[in-house]
Parts: sequence; structure tokens; C-alpha cells
Amino acid sequence: MKKIIMTVLFLSFFLSLAAAGERFFASAGVAAVLPGDKNFTVIYGQVQFSPELRAGYNLYKNFYLWLGYSFFTAKGVVPKLEDKTTASQNFLTLGAGWESRRGRRLQAELFAALLLAGLREKAMGETASKSAFGFEAGTGLRYFLREKVFLGLAVSYAAAWATVRFAEKETAVILGGLRLCGRLGFRF
Repeated sequence: MKKIIMTVLFLSFFLSLAAAGERFFASAGVAAVLPGDKNFTVIYGQVQFSPELRAGYNLYKNFYLWLGYSFFTAKGVVPKLEDKTTASQNFLTLGAGWESRRGRRLQAELFAALLLAGLREKAMGETASKSAFGFEAGTGLRYFLREKVFLGLAVSYAAAWATVRFAEKETAVILGGLRLCGRLGFRF
């Protein structure tokens, strides 16, 4: 029964795209993330690369809603102990944005979102995981190669604050950080 309902919803969504009048957009890209937590950068490095997916819908004139997902995984070595460790962070965003005049090749955009961030870290035989709410705010440019195909560049700050219990010790962490993103997108 669930498969039938999902198939009907999926087909309904794609059939409605033709009537949408270029109100939907989707993009895929990669972001260079400069983590906001200094302890994280000591172990895992200054820059992490994160694939990113976004989809949105233009509500009214130049205003749109969007949904995004990104993640990264890093490997490092705990200082002094020389123990190998891995960490992953993932981000689910739901936000709104504004874009400059439609119909031009070059568009500017401003956006903000609520963020649900997750952390999972394995070190010294233990695993710590935590989820926290935060925000993302940024700006970007879109250059339309063709009427419905664009390249995008954006800079944003995405962060969530949490307290993680690891090795019987509470530690405050910042999930996320400064993001520099390039993406390829389609409007339909």
C-alpha cells in the first residue's frame, strides 16, 4: 500500500511541474566548509568538502522556499594519544530566500534557513552522536548559462551548538561553519 501511495505522490509531483511555470529549481554542488569549532579543526583539518543538494519553489515574485541537505566525513588523529578517529556531520535545512530580478543572466540572492545538524564521532573505542538545531544565512550569485540552467556561487554561515558527552566528559561543540559553495542548477 505504501508503494502505491508513494508512486502516486511521485507521479503527481512530476505531472504538476509542467503547470508550475518555471517555479521549481534544483541544484547539486560541493561546498568547502571551514568548521567553526577549533577543537574539530585541530583533529580533522581546516577545510572539509561537502556535497550539497537543494530544491526550491518560487512562492511570490522574487521570494522562494528551499530545502537542502549536505554532509561531510573526516578522518583524523587524536593529538598526544595518536589514536585514529572519524567524524561525520550532516545538515538538513529548510529556509526562505530572495533573488534579484528574474529573467536576467546574472542574479543575486539572499537566503536564511533553520538547520538540523547531526554529529557522529568515533574515537578511542567510543562513539558519540548528537543532533541540534541552528541556522544558516548567506548570499550568492546565479549565472544562467541557458534559460533554465544556471551556475551558482554562495557564501554562508551554518551553525548549530550542542553539548556532547564523550569519554565521560561534557564538551560544547559547534557543528558547521563558514561554507563556500559552487553548484549547477536547473529551473523547471
